[in-house]
Amino acid sequence: MNLLQAAAPLLIPIVVGVILGRLGWLGHTGVRRLVAFTYWVGFPLMLLHGLGHSAAPDPSLGMALGAYAFCMCSILGAAILIARLMGFDAQVRAGLPMAASMGNTGFFGVPLAVSLFGEAQRGPATALLTADFVILLTLAVATLQSARPGGSIPRLIARVLVNPTVAGGVAGLWLSFGHIELPRAIDLPLSWIAVGASPVALLALGGLMGREPVIPRSGEFAPLALTLALKLVAAPLLAWTVLGLLGLRPDLRVTATLLAACPTAVNVFIQTRSLDVFARGASQAVIIGTAASALTLPLIVWLISF
Repeated sequence: MNLLQAAAPLLIPIVVGVILGRLGWLGHTGVRRLVAFTYWVGFPLMLLHGLGHSAAPDPSLGMALGAYAFCMCSILGAAILIARLMGFDAQVRAGLPMAASMGNTGFFGVPLAVSLFGEAQRGPATALLTADFVILLTLAVATLQSARPGGSIPRLIARVLVNPTVAGGVAGLWLSFGHIELPRAIDLPLSWIAVGASPVALLALGGLMGREPVIPRSGEFAPLALTLALKLVAAPLLAWTVLGLLGLRPDLRVTATLLAACPTAVNVFIQTRSLDVFARGASQAVIIGTAASALTLPLIVWLISF
């Protein structure tokens, strides 16, 4: 499987959504319903099922997971700081950090890691998703929620804890570390819904693009450039450096670097759209970042293969 083959499942639902949006068959109401399904049901169950079936990491993998989490949280923190220094408005400061740090690791990164580095990397790559879908997501959602009215600390914490995607990730970890297996009659239908979460989200993104083109307007170029620079360049460079300095296994180092290099996750679009914070900027980061990764990812893979 090459990069184009790995990207096809990501791009095809978007193209279908664009066509449906252009034809008027997927309007604003339809997009809102798809976003609502993905936000409240699809992504939470995807994380609950996926993390619930993953094994707890061994010490070496646990160290890699901690290092990867440190790197991605550092990118989140850098985005918060730089956005503030550049004088961006409150919505951009709240949403840009999530777009600059959360990559499309589950739907794109893990299959790509397996196709490039072998089936043995499926387990480590899946384990590293814990950092993205629990630790990083929790911090990113807290940052995103800060743009909403009534942002006191207790209320902010409550909003994060009741975020369905965060709750799904925490529940999945509880199943994994508790070695709890759901009955097949429950687990099987959950897996069906989980499989459909990302395609539905991509379809909604395409439908939005079909009606509202994501070409940056005046004033949107600087936030987008910062997002792409942090996500596609700084994140993999930091991951490669930190895991190398720690002397971790080469296979863990290249897998973590590849995941760090993945473009902005479609989940960022879902979160920002649901909360109506930085939604347009997030959609630009997903679409333009995915296109740009067609250039950056092969270069990064070539560099880390030496």
